[in-house]
Amino acid sequence: MSADGGAGPAVPELIPVGEITVQLGSSREYGTTRVGERRVTPILGGVVQILDSGGALPPVMAEILPGGADWQRVRPDGVIEIDARYEAVTPGGHGLILHVRGLRRVGPDGVYFRAGVTVEAGDASLAELERVLLLVDGVREAEQVRHTLYRVA
Repeated sequence: MSADGGAGPAVPELIPVGEITVQLGSSREYGTTRVGERRVTPILGGVVQILDSGGALPPVMAEILPGGADWQRVRPDGVIEIDARYEAVTPGGHGLILHVRGLRRVGPDGVYFRAGVTVEAGDASLAELERVLLLVDGVREAEQVRHTLYRVA
């Protein structure tokens, strides 16, 4: 049953809420392991910006800290499985842990780069970030990734 009591399933709405920009280091290639071709891309820094016009999420400006990484698996079909974890800190010193999992592939229609983001936040003022699913539409550039961030309503 849908959220409004109708007979069909509710279609989720995507609300644009911000952007994540991640500065990347040089990828390390590990060759083909038991789970496929592996490479690890270090995360050098970046910025998380959230401004939800719907008011469901608190506004956030946070600096991504160096030390995270994107543990990629390149499948035999060429699709790259993204599995990135990194930390960010707000100007007030509140920490966030972000986990990004998704897929990136290049096809005849262009680049497909979509992922889900989950957030851990220790401060009560940021707790709502732990209670929603965030999706991203990613763009890979030479030394960074830009994620347009959407809240699933």
